[in-house]
Parts: sequence; C-alpha cells; structure tokens
Amino acid sequence: MNLKRMVLGIAVLVILFCSLALTPLGKNLRINTAKMLISTRFQNETWMLVGKDKRDELIKEFREKYAIP
Repeated sequence: MNLKRMVLGIAVLVILFCSLALTPLGKNLRINTAKMLISTRFQNETWMLVGKDKRDELIKEFREKYAIP
C-alpha cells in the first residue's frame, strides 16, 4: 500500500514536471536557469535546458555584458 502511494506520487510529479516544461512559464524557468549556469563552469551543459542555438546566444550576451573576449 505504501509503495503504491509512492509510485503514484512520483507519477504525478513527473506528469506535472513534463506539462510545466511545455508552458511559457516552463520555458522562462529553463532560460533563467541557463543564464545562471552560464556564469559557472557548466556553460556547455546548458544546451540540455535551452538547446544549442539558444545556449550560444546566451553565452554571447553574457560575454558582451561583462566584456569577456
């Protein structure tokens, strides 16, 4: 019984998370998270959140903002 509740809870969380990823709010959350990650050593991994083209665009904006060659 307890295992069933846990599996059901995980399933509900996965469904909510997936539906959030398809909304404009989810897109904004991913972009903001990518912007925070770009200032760390995980720049190249941000493509998983926003895609390669958007990652390159965000890195370019970051470098222009802080005058990094």
